[in-house]
Amino acid sequence: MLGTVIALSAAMATATGHFTAIVDATLIDVSHHGKESSDIENAVVLIDGDRVVAVGDRTQVALPPHAHVISARGRYVVPGLIDGFGAMRGQNFADAYLYEGVTTVYVTATPPGGSVDGETHIVALHDGPSVLTGAAISGYSLSGNVPPPNQWLDHRLKDQRLEKEALLKAVDAVADAGHRAITVGFDVWPDQLDTIVAQAHHRGLAVTAELAYTSYPYAVRAGVDAFLRNDKYSLIVGRPQDFLAYAENPIGPDARTAFRAICSSQGVNDALAAFGSELSASHTALMPMLSMEATADDVGGPNPWTLRSAAFVSASDLDDPVDPKTGARPYLDSHPERREAIRACARRKQQIDAHLHELGATFLAGSSAPGYGVMPGGGVHGEMKLLQQIGLSPREALAAATSNFADVYALSDRGRVEPGRRADLVILASDPRKDVAAVDDISEVMIDGRFVDRLKLLKAAQARKGPHKPRG
Repeated sequence: MLGTVIALSAAMATATGHFTAIVDATLIDVSHHGKESSDIENAVVLIDGDRVVAVGDRTQVALPPHAHVISARGRYVVPGLIDGFGAMRGQNFADAYLYEGVTTVYVTATPPGGSVDGETHIVALHDGPSVLTGAAISGYSLSGNVPPPNQWLDHRLKDQRLEKEALLKAVDAVADAGHRAITVGFDVWPDQLDTIVAQAHHRGLAVTAELAYTSYPYAVRAGVDAFLRNDKYSLIVGRPQDFLAYAENPIGPDARTAFRAICSSQGVNDALAAFGSELSASHTALMPMLSMEATADDVGGPNPWTLRSAAFVSASDLDDPVDPKTGARPYLDSHPERREAIRACARRKQQIDAHLHELGATFLAGSSAPGYGVMPGGGVHGEMKLLQQIGLSPREALAAATSNFADVYALSDRGRVEPGRRADLVILASDPRKDVAAVDDISEVMIDGRFVDRLKLLKAAQARKGPHKPRG
């Protein structure tokens, strides 16, 4: 009560005079990784310009004179969704994200010619989601590049490691360029990781990682904020010698022994249990990108062309997309002799994530769009549904695309609907506490205090590529 009154009083002192009040909805609590349930019934969300200035029930928040009041009775307010691993390739991507309530997109910039997951080109747009970017750091190259598959032995034996001063300068360069996160490359050693994490956190940057020269348990203790891709961190279930074989050539065929160890493992072994315990006691989260393999391997991922987001893109906009006419999955169909083994391995990785959730791990929603044809916008919805399928509660799955990013990435301006944060929110017609699929049932999307004209976005998409009849 007192905090709300103070927030409102402070806002009135600096008010722009353009108040919007969303009233009578249920404001969904996504705090503490979705483990709390202090929802506000008959809520008032008061917005001044582009910021939330007060939240509470009708008895707590008095409406300023001339506020624009919007009744949302019977509806549910959640924070704007965040895609932790997406792309921005043009206005059609921006429109697809906004149409589906995604108000922030993280895009990792890949150095030209590099082998780091991410985008080599990010389109700058004036009208679209907030785009936060990240950059890669290598243990050997100031550009962040890592070598191609056939050069890793020479890389280990002959290339010169970056010393501490060079790593500090590399982190500073990422921060000075306006990036918000660093992706640690495969070839970063433990002592280098310590330097990178300490300086990144000093500069207010998050650190994500896909590792080979450093073990995942070490990286937890070093303070890495998030591990990317379950096919990488699931290597923890294998034997130490399998991980060493993987480190010899992490993007080449020599890594197959380690990946086979993931696929052949069962249940919770000692290494997985220990890893889950460490994650539970730490700040480090997991971003599994379940949508990538679910779509590529047809294990719980819908045909992307049946989604609403398909109205905004063409097959040429995506990477290795599902065939729009036949629904064929290119990667799966290119390995007919191993089709069922590939699908079984993808399910095993989902099971590993399920076990890690049971053991207390925190999750983040990264869609991996447009990889394997995952749709911008709709891919985030799909990721949340897959997180629910592996055991997260609907509220936890919602937190994975909202407040968890605020907590893990130290974002004080988004991820929650509370005073002082950006007025990025979604109004749903269905209750996301019962099923996170309620995120498909959008009434309104607001970004920076402005309501998105979703119908206008859809009509513009149809004008660009012709009519489309999406499902749902």
